[in-house]
Amino acid sequence: MRVTKHMLGVRLARINTKLNTAYELNNAPHYGGWQLTSNQGSYIVQHRLSPREMLTYLEGILFGIDSQKWG
Repeated sequence: MRVTKHMLGVRLARINTKLNTAYELNNAPHYGGWQLTSNQGSYIVQHRLSPREMLTYLEGILFGIDSQKWG
């Protein structure tokens, strides 16, 4: 499966809505891939990951958010 910018953006939008945050993704393939930042890039939440790793990371955050409702 090919991971697209849209797929990452959809998951990030859900995270930002649920947590009331303003996280952003930026991509620099020559530096190692996608990076999750806060405050317009001034704070790194997660260092560079491949697209598939970033998708898994974002889905893990969403799973953790949803799990707190039941636990």
